[in-house]
Amino acid sequence: MSKKKIIDFNEELSSIQDSISSISSDSFYVNRMNQENVEEIERLEKEISNLFSKSNLQQDEIFNGKINHIDSNLSMYSKEYFKNISDELEKQLLNDVNNRADLIPSLTKIDITISVVIGLVGVIVDLFLVKVPKDINYLKKYQQGGSPFTEWLRTLGIDENGKLNDFFQILEEKCKVNFDASTTKAFPDYANQVIGFYPKTHRMMNLGHDPLFGLIFGLIDMFNGRTTLIDSKGIIHCIPIEKYQDFPMDNKIFAPLIWLGHILSDVCTRMGIPIPGWGVTQLLQFGNYGENSRTVADITRWMYVEGYDIRHFLTMGTVPAVIEMCTKMYFKFTLSKEEFLSPIYIKELKSIQNNIRLEKMIFIAHSVAVSGNIGKIMMYHGNPLALNFSEWLVFVKQSVQMLLIQSRDVTGEKIVRNRSRIDEEWKKLPL
Repeated sequence: MSKKKIIDFNEELSSIQDSISSISSDSFYVNRMNQENVEEIERLEKEISNLFSKSNLQQDEIFNGKINHIDSNLSMYSKEYFKNISDELEKQLLNDVNNRADLIPSLTKIDITISVVIGLVGVIVDLFLVKVPKDINYLKKYQQGGSPFTEWLRTLGIDENGKLNDFFQILEEKCKVNFDASTTKAFPDYANQVIGFYPKTHRMMNLGHDPLFGLIFGLIDMFNGRTTLIDSKGIIHCIPIEKYQDFPMDNKIFAPLIWLGHILSDVCTRMGIPIPGWGVTQLLQFGNYGENSRTVADITRWMYVEGYDIRHFLTMGTVPAVIEMCTKMYFKFTLSKEEFLSPIYIKELKSIQNNIRLEKMIFIAHSVAVSGNIGKIMMYHGNPLALNFSEWLVFVKQSVQMLLIQSRDVTGEKIVRNRSRIDEEWKKLPL
């Protein structure tokens, strides 16, 4: 009598073998069907390729040459279809999520046209109103008319005889400062060291007269009884003035007001006060321009002597003022109304995009204006007095503004934009 086995391995292994045989048979069948499908797809691809060839269409627009299968836009499912459609979708999604293009709104054709027209208006103002500071016989052979607006500004604060009116005379008498030396006689020990310093240039060279940072240098000079200046060779001098060594305490308390009153009294004088920061140009000791081989410092000093002062600076400022005013008026007129029920983040994004649109329009208008100013300088035979310093300053400032717009952190804007797109796509889904 045979013993009964606890585990019959022969029976168990036989069952497993039968299962493996069945799976192998099914796998073989599936592989064979898959191969037939692949061959059928390849045959269809060739037929479609022949159809495109016969119809003179570009096959590259439909086929992907690297994997030799129909583009995912067609409803064809070759063996690499799902893998590649997944990669393409991932690339497209990443591109959509990180795309910055629509975060810098494009201008319409009307916006661009209006910006160019406004820039041309600025050019016209530059040509017919700004001109040059005063009538001049440039290079002794080109007679050029001066600005009528600057000429009118020069009549303010003085009487018919060219003397200061009573108000400015009082300021001139009461607001005397120690740094207001007009010749080297005020500091005889340094007379041979300071070059090019005389009545017509003393306000430009003396840093205390500068409207931009003159208050700083002026107060320091007033407290220390000295004058700080940059001569025609670009050398900075701090020269003590003997009779102003003992500066009264009352004057120290009211020093800022004394400085301001002195500057105001100088504005309406014949030479006026320099353009903000113009005195620093004496440090630009380079260049070799014109028949006399002048440096940049020589040219800027000559420009001031010929009337390129703060009054003409105000005249030049009419060009950027007209551009900014006209552009902002058009922008305000074409600004779309905000939806009352829009979320705050949507309103913030819209506000940012509107501001960028305005900055782009202003940049285009100023670009046209500075291009026109280059043409104006050429029309004036290279006369540096035709340079519109105000307009160039604003153009540089606007260029920096555009760089800041391009390089700004747009993470928050991307989140709002992408959230809005998701909401729009969600609404399209059938409920």
